Amino acid sequence: MGSPETPRLMPHPEPIVITGVGLCTSLGIDAETTWQAVRSNQIGIATLTEVESALPIASVGGQALELPSHYRPDLPREARSLRWTIEHALADAAIPSIHNSQVAPDRCFAMLGTTLHGLRAGGRYLRSGNPAELSSFLAGATASLALRGLGIEGGSATTCSACSSSLGAIALGVTLLQTHQADLVIAGGYDVISEYAWGGFQALRLISPTPLRPFCRGRQGMKVGEGYGIIIIERAPTARARGARILTHLTGWGESADAHHLTKPHPAGQGALAAMRTALGRAGITPGQLSLITAHATGTPDNDSAEAAALAALLGPDLPTVPVVAHKSRLGHTLGGAGAIELILSALALRDQQLPTTAGVTPAELEFPELSVSTGDSSPRPITHTLNTSLGFGGANTCVVLSRTQVVADPQHTAARSRRACITGIGTLLPGAIGLPAFTARAATAGSTIAPPLTDAALAEFAMARRARRMSPSVRFMLAAAEMAFRNASLLDDPTRLAAASCLLGSMHGSIGFCTDYYTQIVREGILAANPVLFAEGVPNAASAHMSTAFGIKGGCQTIIGTRTAGLDALSLAALRIESGAADLVLVAAAEEQGEIVDNTYAHFGLTAAHADSPGFTSSHGSVAFVVENEDSALARGARPWAVLGKSASALLGPACLPRAVARTLTKLSNLGQLSRVIGSPSNTWLDRAESRGIARAGGQRSTHNVPTFTLGEVFAVTPLIAIAASLTVPSDSTPFTSLCTGWDGSVTAMNVEPFLPPSETAEPAIS
Repeated sequence: MGSPETPRLMPHPEPIVITGVGLCTSLGIDAETTWQAVRSNQIGIATLTEVESALPIASVGGQALELPSHYRPDLPREARSLRWTIEHALADAAIPSIHNSQVAPDRCFAMLGTTLHGLRAGGRYLRSGNPAELSSFLAGATASLALRGLGIEGGSATTCSACSSSLGAIALGVTLLQTHQADLVIAGGYDVISEYAWGGFQALRLISPTPLRPFCRGRQGMKVGEGYGIIIIERAPTARARGARILTHLTGWGESADAHHLTKPHPAGQGALAAMRTALGRAGITPGQLSLITAHATGTPDNDSAEAAALAALLGPDLPTVPVVAHKSRLGHTLGGAGAIELILSALALRDQQLPTTAGVTPAELEFPELSVSTGDSSPRPITHTLNTSLGFGGANTCVVLSRTQVVADPQHTAARSRRACITGIGTLLPGAIGLPAFTARAATAGSTIAPPLTDAALAEFAMARRARRMSPSVRFMLAAAEMAFRNASLLDDPTRLAAASCLLGSMHGSIGFCTDYYTQIVREGILAANPVLFAEGVPNAASAHMSTAFGIKGGCQTIIGTRTAGLDALSLAALRIESGAADLVLVAAAEEQGEIVDNTYAHFGLTAAHADSPGFTSSHGSVAFVVENEDSALARGARPWAVLGKSASALLGPACLPRAVARTLTKLSNLGQLSRVIGSPSNTWLDRAESRGIARAGGQRSTHNVPTFTLGEVFAVTPLIAIAASLTVPSDSTPFTSLCTGWDGSVTAMNVEPFLPPSETAEPAIS
């Protein structure tokens, strides 16, 4: 990329269609069995037998049915059931094998959502003391195990927005398709039954001792469930070209954040209402055109009340005429899998023109009598458009509209535009590098001495971090870095723009300290000793929830989790959201915290340095944040961009094929222009050799800019963002570069970055 990229013109969005579905739930191990059980009024709430700790007598929930014993017994429960569901979805899409299909493997991407990923591995580790158990702990490991050998080589990522995770993943999958990053996306989500989840929700007093009764007077809470839901989504022309059967059209999606509270929804449902309206707006329909609403409907007093208020505001006088169904009454609350599972049931209702119903509810019991909750027996009904809602912890709301046929879009809404994403603000919070002046000085200093760890005193000057003393270190790091980035972009005192912003965060390990402390107490003292504060603050999307409330951000807020590439993945997805027209301002931040369990585990696998001159890394911690804006909007407000973000690419071929995956990824980007210098993600492990071989295969030249490893330590998902920040603030030259990040799971993400002329100074305003 020797010159600025040609402005990317966005065409009219091509219709997105669902061509395959897969389910594994408490009512069936495939989609058709589950759907027929719903239609015949079955309930999947039963005794929980697979929770690792002893539960109180008569504890019930929606545990997924067991798979055939011969199917992949080598995999942990969550990866095994997820893989089963993915295989069924692909088969339903008439793709039993990617390699023997018309879809190129490197054009297939997996976008998954989860709340608690492979956390059962944490319990095995705490009981055995064997660090090898943690090899399947991270979300990236679960995805890799589930996808390995299926031919999905275009990359994968896992997002968390608590209970809206899988609908959030589907919304990101739509973005990948509309920006032509992929031709086929395996999207959806999962959560496994676990002592971790049951103990946390019980500690928050959200589990009902009586049957789940959504929207009813006297309702007492939810039932924890387990489930896996996967859809295959494609652009309609691509699907038709391969002769695929189209199940239904995904015509609209919307995201929002309540900016209200970590565990309680906005009482008037303002955030949920915003997401609903956005989804309907993208679909090009009015509320009165809806034929069915599949509600989040957890059965908890606050959530149901807020959702009912949002639906009343959305539908107005049409409220009594649109049927509402609550599938959690039959399946339990399947957490991160709920949105995708319930969306699939909506798609099958559209296909069969059959109205599903809510279990355990009669009209006379409803607290909201004008809400038309579907009860009794399933019956035939004309269904044209459906709305699914998922409303997660931290006020993370995602809604999706399905339509029987494609809606004709408003030409003005889809007019072609030039939309380039640029970085307008940078914030750095790292040992010995707090703020840009210190960061640039540190980055320009040769040597390998790692600065002392960050302390509470170092965070005291940041207003947002001061308000966060009960929060985990990684959350506080992100808040401080975001505060600096917003100030650097001259946005900190602009509440109107901040309210319209979104955020996409990244972390490999999340709030690992809180997570460990919470789980250790369960293992030592029993499941009823679960600490509600540690549970809520340790969920992977806690940082995005706090980011929303701290800065008043009311756009969609998600966290990419569980891989070393998560920070660069978040930046790539933010740029794609801007390119697609879905956002104009996105905060991107990555953070990691240190912990003994992290160091011991990587030492067990031979990745940490035994001493200063040996191979391996020394782990570090901190955060880097970027403000990413639509270039036109940024320049119109007088912003001074640091760089324009170009195209990105990714691959997932496995650790043994990492050089080939790097070469393939870089070749994709070089096809858009000359491959320039490549800023790698050095770790002083075998990844460095694999990166170098891959870069050489692609005809590129690896930069010697090794700031992240040798002066700041290994900061995992933050590492590529450190390299980008260093390249922009301490540039050896102002030529474009490609940021490359690789992971020990074999994942690769790369992104083209084109610096603006370097600013004359990098000093920030004094922090008040």
